[in-house]
Amino acid sequence: MDPLSPAALHADVHRLLSAMYEDYLRGDPAAIDARLAEDVTIFDSAADALVTGLDELAALRRSRASSPSASSSPAWTETALTIADLGVREIGDVVVATWWLRVDGTDPQGVAVSPELSRNTAVLRRGEDAALRIAHLHEDVRQGAGPTA
Repeated sequence: MDPLSPAALHADVHRLLSAMYEDYLRGDPAAIDARLAEDVTIFDSAADALVTGLDELAALRRSRASSPSASSSPAWTETALTIADLGVREIGDVVVATWWLRVDGTDPQGVAVSPELSRNTAVLRRGEDAALRIAHLHEDVRQGAGPTA
């Protein structure tokens, strides 16, 4: 991996994650996938099985869209995704990133719900084009979203 200063590497990882979450809020899976390694593995917070590769990720997305439990009126809508406490360290040819993700949202009436909080870990590596991509992502929801107290 090309050596970057710790601050530059941290900024690079933060830009990638922020852009990926912006892609998510825009509903742009192709843009998200461009930030992932082809052979990515993901422990998704809402699925039990390990997702391996972009084809399995696409299948997971399709299953969510066609799920009988997916109602036409979701319990809440995500409005903002905020990265906090991002830690970045380079270990050989990979980068390990850890962070908390706050997911803010509103209920169907537009009232803010208490945020979802998850802790996340990603392993990143540079592709042949030198772009940093996520090779593994692990999401762990610690506080689900819900009505405000």
